[in-house]
Amino acid sequence: MTDEPNSVDEGPPNSEPDGCSETGSPPDRTPLQTFGRKTAQWTATVWRWGRDRQSVLAVIGRYSAHLAIISLAVLIGVVGRMTLTPVGAVGSSASRSMSLPAAAEPVASPTAANSPIYELEYPRAVVRQANPLTTIPERERLQVITYTVESGDNVFWIAERFKLSYTTIVWSNMETLQGAPWLIQPGLTLFIPPVDGVYHSVMEGETVETIAEKFGVSLEALYNDWNAVQPGEALAAGALLVIPGGVGEDFDLEAPPPPPSAPSVGVASASWGYCGDTAVSGYGGNGWFILPTGSYAVSGWYFGDPRNPGHIGLDYRCRLGDPIYASDAGVVVWAGWNGGYGNLVRVRHGNGYETYYAHFNAYAVSCGDPVVQGQVIGYCGTTGWSTGPHLHYEIRYNGVPQNPQRFEP
Repeated sequence: MTDEPNSVDEGPPNSEPDGCSETGSPPDRTPLQTFGRKTAQWTATVWRWGRDRQSVLAVIGRYSAHLAIISLAVLIGVVGRMTLTPVGAVGSSASRSMSLPAAAEPVASPTAANSPIYELEYPRAVVRQANPLTTIPERERLQVITYTVESGDNVFWIAERFKLSYTTIVWSNMETLQGAPWLIQPGLTLFIPPVDGVYHSVMEGETVETIAEKFGVSLEALYNDWNAVQPGEALAAGALLVIPGGVGEDFDLEAPPPPPSAPSVGVASASWGYCGDTAVSGYGGNGWFILPTGSYAVSGWYFGDPRNPGHIGLDYRCRLGDPIYASDAGVVVWAGWNGGYGNLVRVRHGNGYETYYAHFNAYAVSCGDPVVQGQVIGYCGTTGWSTGPHLHYEIRYNGVPQNPQRFEP
């Protein structure tokens, strides 16, 4: 039997000689010991790789990324705790001071029987209810407009349409209506002022003071947004002024009684009319008209002049006292004063036509007189609404104004 030398069991090649129990399990270490050991290992590694810059940067970058992820997770947890509030804890008015209205609050559905319900809280906003019907306040018109009379119109309906008084419509169109509202006809152009009052055409020699006194208003009433009038400036003849609150001449709302029956002398060859209650008659016109002044010269407004669309006649030039002739045969149905026309003569010709001769200085005929074509019926003047001697001449057919220039020889 051979004696074997004593040997020592060194254990497994990779086993740790110290710090291990017989079973191979590591001894218990405190967290401080573990942290110290890890720190020592990291320090040794850094010291070992101190000369390797890329290795050091890689280590720092790896741990920096880990630290950033941990910080972001902590921040999300804090923010989530601040913005989510259990519904059970939102009972008081103080905790709901910044929540949405009850009808608009989104609420998360519970995921378990006893899990809390959360609702999102937002700043309370002021919500305006939609209103498709917007009320636009009425504004005062800034200018005078014109209106063409249509079939069936009268001064009352026109006034109501533009929210004015009927007196304003008549007073603002005296040259067209001549204070006789019943003469209104389709096709007439009327001035429609922006406010109640008078729309006045300045006559020669008129001043702000005389106009204010004539229409019963203060001087300040004429210095308004519609009139290009400044204190101390002279008024130009023919200028048109809006006079708020002005009162014009009186007029009759109803037409005079109808004329008596026409004499039985033949409608085609006779003219008839009335002067008061007296029927008058004479030879009728032939439908061809001569020049009432003997000249084509015009000094003033034309028919429907763009500067004065309401003008329904033609202003012929004449000198004070010049004779005026009947443009066709007929009978005189008016010879007297008539508002803006001044001294007026009307001749009815028996064939639907009637002629007007205005602003006379003197008459040569009387109401009821029969006249022949070319007969002198009066003398040129400047009475009524006139800025100088001239003849205002009209031709009407069945009451509707016609352009006299269409009938000139």
